[in-house]
Amino acid sequence: MNLSTTGGDHLPADDSFQLHMQKLPVKDSSVLETLYGLGNGHMGIRASNPLQGSQSNQDGQPGMFVNGFFDLSEITYGENYPGFPQNAQAIAELPDPRYLIFEIDGERSDEVAFDVKSVDKNLDMKTGRLLEIFEVISPSNKTIRLTMQSFVSHDQPNLFVVTYSVSATNFDGAVTIIKQHRYTNRQIDNSNDVRADQQTGQLERTFIDNQTTAMLLTTRKSQLSLLIAFQPLDGLDQLKFSIMDELPSYGRTFDLTAGLNVQFGFVYSVGDPHPLMDMSLNRDRYAKEALDRTTSQTFRALYDASCRQLDAFWETSDVEVGGDATLARGIRFNLFNLYQSAGRDGLTSIPAKGLTGAGYGGHYFWDAEMFMLPFFTYTQPEIAKQLLTFRAATLPQAQQRARELNVQNGVLFPWRTINGEESSAYYPAGTAQVHINADIAYAVDTYVRVTADEDFLVKTGFNIILETARFWLSYGHFAQSGPHRGHFVIDDVTGPDEYTTMVNNNYYTNRMAKNNLIMAAKYAKLLKQQHQDLLERLGVDNAEINDFEYAADQMVLPFDRDRRVKMQDDSSMAKPFWPIDKTPNNQFPLLLHFHPMILYHYQVNKQADTVMSDFLFPADQSTDQLKRDFNYYEAITVHDSSLSRAIFGVLAHRLHLAGKAYGYFMDTALMDLTNSQGNTDAGVHAANMGGTWLSLIYGFGGLEQERGTLNFDPKLPDQWTNLTFKLKFKHRFLAVRVTQTSLTLTLLSGTDLSVFFRHQPQRLTLNQPLVISLIETT
Repeated sequence: MNLSTTGGDHLPADDSFQLHMQKLPVKDSSVLETLYGLGNGHMGIRASNPLQGSQSNQDGQPGMFVNGFFDLSEITYGENYPGFPQNAQAIAELPDPRYLIFEIDGERSDEVAFDVKSVDKNLDMKTGRLLEIFEVISPSNKTIRLTMQSFVSHDQPNLFVVTYSVSATNFDGAVTIIKQHRYTNRQIDNSNDVRADQQTGQLERTFIDNQTTAMLLTTRKSQLSLLIAFQPLDGLDQLKFSIMDELPSYGRTFDLTAGLNVQFGFVYSVGDPHPLMDMSLNRDRYAKEALDRTTSQTFRALYDASCRQLDAFWETSDVEVGGDATLARGIRFNLFNLYQSAGRDGLTSIPAKGLTGAGYGGHYFWDAEMFMLPFFTYTQPEIAKQLLTFRAATLPQAQQRARELNVQNGVLFPWRTINGEESSAYYPAGTAQVHINADIAYAVDTYVRVTADEDFLVKTGFNIILETARFWLSYGHFAQSGPHRGHFVIDDVTGPDEYTTMVNNNYYTNRMAKNNLIMAAKYAKLLKQQHQDLLERLGVDNAEINDFEYAADQMVLPFDRDRRVKMQDDSSMAKPFWPIDKTPNNQFPLLLHFHPMILYHYQVNKQADTVMSDFLFPADQSTDQLKRDFNYYEAITVHDSSLSRAIFGVLAHRLHLAGKAYGYFMDTALMDLTNSQGNTDAGVHAANMGGTWLSLIYGFGGLEQERGTLNFDPKLPDQWTNLTFKLKFKHRFLAVRVTQTSLTLTLLSGTDLSVFFRHQPQRLTLNQPLVISLIETT
C-alpha cells in the first residue's frame, strides 16, 4: 500500500509504542481480536476476520460496540420477589465496519467460507493506527493478499476509517469485491463463562433510501436508534455505489494481475444513540449529519487530526518504565485501552471490558470509579469529570432503586448498569454490594481534591455525596442490643469479596460509608459559607449534618482483638479455611467449579476486600497493623478477580516487600497480553488496566495525598532503571522521575506548589527541577 497516500508517513514509528503480533505470547484469534481492538470512548471495533461477518462456521467474534447503545431482555426468575430487576441490559453488537465480501469463480465469501489467515498485525499506540495483513484463500485455491489500515478518530469520535489493499499472489483473473452490510444481529459467543455472561438483543435495520448507505439501527425493547453511514475516501474510491442484493452497496470486478495492488477505502460515520421518538422526528437531519461527516474526506487529513489528539493524550498520560522493554510496551497498551474505553459525553462510563468485547454485557460497575477513574483524575481530568457526570445524570434512577428496596431516603446506585437502572439478577453478589454508593462518593471527593474544581462540587458533586450519605442513615441503624449496642451498624450487605455475601458489618463497606458520611458533613459546612441557597434547595440543615457526623463516629469497624486483625465482617473469622493448597489448579477460578453456598461457607476471598480499605485509607493503621492485615488476608485470597492483585501489590510496596510488590505488579501489567485470566477473548480487563496505573503511581511512585497536597515516597524494583510519569494537581502540571538513586520533581506549569517527600515539606517552583536523593544515609 502506498503509505504516503494514506498518511503512513507520520512514521517513523517509536518501537516502544508498537504492538507486534509476532512478539505476543498468545496467538489465539479471538484474543487477538480483543488486543487489536480500536476505540475512542464512543465506539469500539474488534480486529476480527474481515470476511467473517455473521458466519457461524468460523471461530472469530466480530463486533462493533457503541458506548451506551444497548437493548433489554426480560429476566426470568423462578421466584420473582419485590425489588428484583425485571430487565437485563446488553450492549448491542453492531455490524462489523471492517467487513468485506470477495467473489472468485462464482463463489462468494459470505456464502462459502474462504480460508482467512492472519499473517501479521501491528498496532501503533502512539498514533492509533492498526496495520494488518491477511492471506485469503478461495475454495478454488486462489490466494489473495489483503492489507488493511484502520483507525478510529480521536478528533471526530463518530468516525472510523479503513483502507484495503488487495493483490493476487498465485493467479491472474477476475475478483469481485463488495462492501455492504446484509446482516445486523451478529452475537458474540461467550460460552458459559459467567464472568462474561451477557443477554442477547435483536436489532432492526432500515436503510434511509436507495441513494445512500445510511442505515438506521433500532433496538427492539430499549427503543434506541442510531445512524450509520459510509462512503469511499477521496482518492481511494475505486468501488462504485449501486444496489446489490437489494442493498445499498459499493462494489466492482477487477482483473487482478499477480503483484499488482488494488486500493480502496471507506470512512464510517457511527452516530450517537437517540431515543426512537427523537430519531423518528429528526431522522432526516441525523442522516444528513452522518453523511456530511463522510463526504470529501481523505485518510491523511482525518488521520493527522486524530494523531494530534493522541499526541496530547500521551503528553500528559504516558508512563515510562526503563529496564524492561516488554513491560514498558505492556503498560502503554493498558493506558491506551483505558483512553479508548472511557465515555466522555457525560452520558456514558467505562464498560468492564472496555469497548473491545461484549463481556459482562457492556455494563458499568464500581470498577470505573475505584480502579479506572484515578488515572483520568490525575492525567485527563476533563474525562474524569464526564465519567462522574454520568453518575449524576442517573441520580433519579438511583433514587427510584432505593425506594424499590424500601429505603426511604437517599439513593442506591446500581451494581451493574448501562442506563442507570439495576441489571444484576443475582442480588447477593449484585444489589447487596451497596458499597458502590460510597465508592462513587469517594471518587467524587478524590476528583475535587485533585482538581480543585469547586464549580463541579457545587453543581454536581455535592449532591452525589449528599444523597449517598443519606442512604446510609436510612439503610443502616443503631444496634438495639448485642456487642454493638448503641453503635451504627450496616447489616445484610456484600463487600468487594464476592465469595462472602449477605453479612453484617462488612469492614470495607462500613469504612467507606463512614468516609461518605464524613464527607457529606464536611462539604455541607464548607458550602454553607458561600452557598447557603444550595443547602436550602437540597434540604440540608444542621440536624442532618449532626446525624451524619454522629453515625460516622459510632460506625462499627469489626476487629479481632486476639489476632489484632481487622475482621472482614462480624462472623468471618468463625468460618473454616478453604484448603487453597489442596485445590487443583484446574479448579480455579472457584466460581466456575463450586456452588456459591459452598464458597460462602469458608474463609476464602475472591479478591481484596478488607485490605482494600487499608489501601484507600493509609492513615488508618500503623505499619504493624497493615502487616498483620496483609498477612492474614493474603493467605486466604485466591485472586479470582482481576481487580485483586494490584491492591495487594501496592500494600506490599508500602510494607517494603519488594519481591511481592514486583510479583503482584507483573501479574497485573501483562494480564491481557498473556491472557492470564483465560477470558481476554471476551474483552480486555479494563479495571485491571487502571489497577496497573495505581500500582505504578501509588505503589512504586509512592504517591499519597497529605494535608491538601501530595506526598511522595518512591522505591523502584531492582529490575528497573527509572519510572517517569506526569500528574495534574490543582491547576498545576508536574513531571515525576524516579531512578534507583533519586527523585526529580519538576513543576511544568502553574504557580509554586508545596509537596512532601516522606512527609517532609518541599517547595516546587516553575521549571526548576527539585532533585532528592533516595540513597539511605546513616
